[in-house]
Amino acid sequence: MKYVLLKLEREKYWIEINNDGYASRQIFMDINNKIHISCLEDCLAEGLINEKDIEANIINITKQEFEDMWTLVLKMYEKQWEEIKKRYQIGTCIQGVNSHSYPQGTVIKGRDFFAIYKGNKPFYPNKLVQYEVKSYDNLNMWLVVE
Repeated sequence: MKYVLLKLEREKYWIEINNDGYASRQIFMDINNKIHISCLEDCLAEGLINEKDIEANIINITKQEFEDMWTLVLKMYEKQWEEIKKRYQIGTCIQGVNSHSYPQGTVIKGRDFFAIYKGNKPFYPNKLVQYEVKSYDNLNMWLVVE
């Protein structure tokens, strides 16, 4: 894994890059200083990340620096996440829509949750799907479904 902070004019991007060169987690601060996080919004960098193609100030950061920022941002959603886990306990059937595809799997958007499906079913955007909650991904605040 590699961790970078990109500074582009008034925007900042903290990115975790996996060993294949793709973003696996990302935090984005827009020009209005609003924070966006890839586990709760579709804002993960797409495609192979080639630093030579990036027109921004690239700063290598440590895993700990990235994790500290990730934890700080997720802290705002902690109470909501605990409520979601109580509402959607393991074994519960959920219904949602295929939202987007990430390296971790297909992200499902429900009424009040996000879930990740790591199976082999084909991804069809906006398709209504139904799965069972198998576990929780606390790092991304996702229900893990099959």
